[in-house]
Amino acid sequence: MKKQTKDSVALSQFLSTFSSNEHAVAIDKIVEACLVPRHTVYNWKHGLCRIPELYKRKIEEIFGQQIFSVL
Repeated sequence: MKKQTKDSVALSQFLSTFSSNEHAVAIDKIVEACLVPRHTVYNWKHGLCRIPELYKRKIEEIFGQQIFSVL
């Protein structure tokens, strides 16, 4: 099993703060804003592929808070 990156852990932990319905809405917001398929967001969440820097900033912009650590 592949080790999750700190970014995927951060996204997963952030999304876990929502109820199941809110979680679905949050995923929808990310899909719409980043113009990516739903499965891509789940791949990011589960660490199956890296989250590009541009998308990390867009996700933080959507929710109005810092989610990912800054280097």
